[in-house]
Amino acid sequence: MNPRVLVVDDDRFMVRTLSDVLRLRGWEVSQAYSGIEAVEMVSTDAFDVVLMDVKMPGMDGVATFKAMKARAPGIKVLLMTAYSAQELLQEAEREGVMRIVQKPVNLGSLLELLTASLAARCLILLVDTDATFLRTLSEVLSLKGFETVTARSVDEAEHLMSERRPRAVLLHLHLGHDDVGETIAAMHDADPGASLILYSGQPNAEEDIPVELPREWIRAYLQKPFAVENITGVLDALSSS
Repeated sequence: MNPRVLVVDDDRFMVRTLSDVLRLRGWEVSQAYSGIEAVEMVSTDAFDVVLMDVKMPGMDGVATFKAMKARAPGIKVLLMTAYSAQELLQEAEREGVMRIVQKPVNLGSLLELLTASLAARCLILLVDTDATFLRTLSEVLSLKGFETVTARSVDEAEHLMSERRPRAVLLHLHLGHDDVGETIAAMHDADPGASLILYSGQPNAEEDIPVELPREWIRAYLQKPFAVENITGVLDALSSS
């Protein structure tokens, strides 16, 4: 699955130029020409990163970024500016914008920043009914450099997958009394590009995975209790692939 970028600028020539360059480098590009339009697009679709101008009529880039965060809290945004509005740029930095780049844009440096944004976005979804286990695993993975979100049901996990598009899903094989095959299929259908890593504390639980499910849906299976290195080894391999 190609990485997705939203390019936002009221300068249509700039949008077209950047879009052409990014498509040549393998990005899937969407375009918006105002802050309001960009916020609506982020509300209904998922992007790996947003590349956006600061100075736009109506809603400027910083206000747009804040509105995007309200709709999609994990959104990654790079801002572009040809102006030195320090107060506005400082506000953007306080709000958590990834980077502010100067116009005219150095395309080589910009491509490096966008590629780096993908590495920083190695988001892992943890799905389990055990809140204590989720909290502990999330803290451990965060220390290892992974961003995590958690869910305690299939419905919650499906919502987060469509909204946040995690790189991998670490899924307890037995969520309550849910059918194992249906649970795996639901996770796959929510985002076919996410890698599923299954685990369970029940003996021989791997045998509960229906044989008719495509094996490529499942990246790995882990038996609890497992060492954190077992997880990070799989995740590191995903990050570098």
